[in-house]
Amino acid sequence: MLDVLIAGAGPVGLWLAAELRLRGGGEVAVVERRAAPDGRSRAVGMQAGTLDTFATRGLAQRFIERGTPVPTGHFGAATTRLDFSTVGAVHPFMLALGQSVTEQLLEEHAVAVGARVLRGQEVVSLTQGPDAVEVVIRAGGTHRTVQARWVVGCDGTRSAVRQAAGIDFPGQDSTLTGWLADVELDDPPTAPLAATGPAGSFLAAPIGDGVQRLAGLSTATMHRGTGEPLTLEEVREQTRTLLGRDLGIRNPRWLSRYGNATRQATRYRAGRVLVAGDAAHMFFPAGGQGMNLGIQDATNLGWKLAATLQDRAPDGLLDSYDTERRPAARAVIDNTRAQLALFAAASPEQIALREVWSAALAEPQTNRQWARRIAGFDDPLPADTTPGAHPLSGTRLAGLALDAADAPTAHPLMHHGRPLLLDLGGTRTPCPAEGLEKRAGAVNSEGAQAIWWDVTAVLIRPDARIAWASTDTDPQRRAADCLTTLRTLCR
Repeated sequence: MLDVLIAGAGPVGLWLAAELRLRGGGEVAVVERRAAPDGRSRAVGMQAGTLDTFATRGLAQRFIERGTPVPTGHFGAATTRLDFSTVGAVHPFMLALGQSVTEQLLEEHAVAVGARVLRGQEVVSLTQGPDAVEVVIRAGGTHRTVQARWVVGCDGTRSAVRQAAGIDFPGQDSTLTGWLADVELDDPPTAPLAATGPAGSFLAAPIGDGVQRLAGLSTATMHRGTGEPLTLEEVREQTRTLLGRDLGIRNPRWLSRYGNATRQATRYRAGRVLVAGDAAHMFFPAGGQGMNLGIQDATNLGWKLAATLQDRAPDGLLDSYDTERRPAARAVIDNTRAQLALFAAASPEQIALREVWSAALAEPQTNRQWARRIAGFDDPLPADTTPGAHPLSGTRLAGLALDAADAPTAHPLMHHGRPLLLDLGGTRTPCPAEGLEKRAGAVNSEGAQAIWWDVTAVLIRPDARIAWASTDTDPQRRAADCLTTLRTLCR
């Protein structure tokens, strides 16, 4: 019997498989209906939040070496760019990197830590029992049945796992469409390019190997269906209309229309079946947030499901996956809808709204707030209602600078994927607990925000969320408080 069967070998399924194996998640297999990796690069923007997540496992540099750092981003068609250098991340940029490369690197990692990836196989149906799920898998013209203690659907917006589990996926169908084209250019821009006007909006950015991603939303064609073929000549025409020149478009790799269909699963867990990534949510692809949101789903779920498999999960831990990740997706859905309003601005009132928002983003604090949101650092978490809880509790660790040559940030201390107790006040917190990583250090006051300066100890979850922080100088009181919080994470 498998411990976990994951449907879908996209970035989310592969990352979840690796996280489960890292945390001792038993026998993990990923089934993928495609016989070979997809060469198309649907997601081409790896946000700083995802790079920070990969850095906690020592992997970020593998991706950076293959991609192109982009220091700014966009919010819809606002003319003021988001400045990622202000977000406080170790890697303060978005990485332009084709999804095909991302999947290759993640599959190599997942296999290296012991996960199996089985291609040319897909989930057809499933039946839940009290202790396992019976799954029918089709491979070619044959069917076979396997049993798994848990099943996770990372198999896209049409998820067979979600449907078989009876999880509803309500929302709206597409009412508007944009287009994208992965092409080569005779006259490529030297930096990410954006243009807006009464005719719509246009974006261009490099995605590697001499290929540029062009994306546009034209007010003249935005009501065409997603199934209507997109031709290279239409791309040239739309680019000339929206940009004023066609950049010498040639050699198309992928042409497609995409819509603003928006849906979210009513629950992320049904018994022994869970969903993550596009199987749990879909929305207009504004700001490059889809894959990145799914990676955070998998990071949140991985350690919780592993603890459940090991009978070390406190009551309610696995259910907190739904509690924590559904609001995060809802926040992204809201901001992508707002971005679409700016992309599709056509009336004088809508164009005025775009200009007002562009002016608002010129204010540094507002720009930083939205740069952090788009980068994936400020997704909402249910508030910590514990009396006396530190303001850091529940926030995501990002770029904490330490005075240590071997660990200038906290990321190298988290490669093991276990909870980390980091003492920062000069005295150790005597917190006896199995599976807890401990490290003493000191905050670099020049490189850290002021909120960290008086913190004496912090407990960091495997997904880099801060579970508990203290300013108490008494080691015994800190130990008692830390242990109380730790028991909500693992037994």
